[in-house]
Amino acid sequence: MLHGKKKQADVYLVRVENVPVVVKDYSKKSVFARWYGSYALWRERRNYEFLQQFDFVPRLICKIDRYAFAMEYVDGPTVAELEGQPEFCFLPGKLENVVLELHRHRFFHLDLRKRGNVMSRDGQVILIDFASSVRFSRWNPWYWLMRPVFRYVDISAVIKWRSFICPGSLSEKDKRFLRRFEWVRMLWFLNKPRLPKWPGEKEDGD
Repeated sequence: MLHGKKKQADVYLVRVENVPVVVKDYSKKSVFARWYGSYALWRERRNYEFLQQFDFVPRLICKIDRYAFAMEYVDGPTVAELEGQPEFCFLPGKLENVVLELHRHRFFHLDLRKRGNVMSRDGQVILIDFASSVRFSRWNPWYWLMRPVFRYVDISAVIKWRSFICPGSLSEKDKRFLRRFEWVRMLWFLNKPRLPKWPGEKEDGD
């Protein structure tokens, strides 16, 4: 499916008893990439384990070894394939509900703007790739400090996809939200190229 570059995992689609399964694998990477990947996969697998309680996340099948794990294959389009298709204008609303449910559990995805991380299956939203995600305990002081910033990152991605699928559909509430947290765009350095653009702005590479 995907040959990952540098620190990215290779992703394979295989069949187990005629059932398609996705394998995320660092075993063929360099020594440094395998060292990094073993930690990254441990983190992501732990996130998937927590998220198995929700139906908008693929099923985690198993840990293969420290460098790989297997998960359910999602058969459906990504939201990036639904540009300007009004019959799918209901999806951003469902995505927002999913994001708010994660936030109620002090969980933030933080990479929803990536083209392949939001999918649709049978009219439902499915989220994948939780390598960048963060979950806080209730009393963690960092939760209260970072919550406004992390909430902005996720919700602004919802607004981006709403504008992408249904051009011209942003409400005044959406626009106010973007204006109110514009300062985050100036400070957010972890994934700057994927920051949401203002409505009507050209997306770089998206």
